[in-house]
Amino acid sequence: MRVTERNSSFQLFTKFDVSRSSLREAQKMLGFAGVLTSRTGAGTYVSALTAQTVMSGLGVTIPLLPLEEYLGLFEIRQLLEGFAAAQAAARFDDAERARLLEIAEDLAARSWEDDGSALDDAFHELLATGARNEAIAAVLRSMRQRGRHYRVFERDDAAELKEMSDHEHRRIAEAVRDRDPVRAQLAATAHIRATREWLEGCARHRSREAALPTGPGSRACHSTY
Repeated sequence: MRVTERNSSFQLFTKFDVSRSSLREAQKMLGFAGVLTSRTGAGTYVSALTAQTVMSGLGVTIPLLPLEEYLGLFEIRQLLEGFAAAQAAARFDDAERARLLEIAEDLAARSWEDDGSALDDAFHELLATGARNEAIAAVLRSMRQRGRHYRVFERDDAAELKEMSDHEHRRIAEAVRDRDPVRAQLAATAHIRATREWLEGCARHRSREAALPTGPGSRACHSTY
């Protein structure tokens, strides 16, 4: 099958000599991976197979990971987001630098419930564009999507965590504004490392809760699943 080539289900199971059920499962898996695109009533097409298309399939698989396995991806996120921040400091135009700082300041002025989550996502989405690489942006987007399932700002120390997070966002934005790639990379890496530590706290709390015969005591982050 060539890129954008249309193939009906009949053509495919005849060509590959497989059952309809096996074909459906294969199509489903390749669809999740971004390799195939199905159109109701029109058949199945091979996607453009760009890096962005294939990487976007991670948005389906990463959210399925248990928290403990998801934490193992944070070393990759640290490297990619640190790289993106350094590139943003070197490549952003004046409008992008100003916008990143504006989002950081707006986020600091809002509570997590009052658009804080959306602003946090907007900050990291804009920062990721600094890499000028849509595959990197797609991977980071998928990782952030999984992290949003854990509401760390509902913990007892939420105010302290929010203040720390806001400070880290400002450090990143100010380094990008000052065109300092090294400082931007270090600040972004430190921020992602702190995020991992918060989520590790979630994992430990959930383990303790599971071992208790009664309900939880203090409030901690929990999954929105």
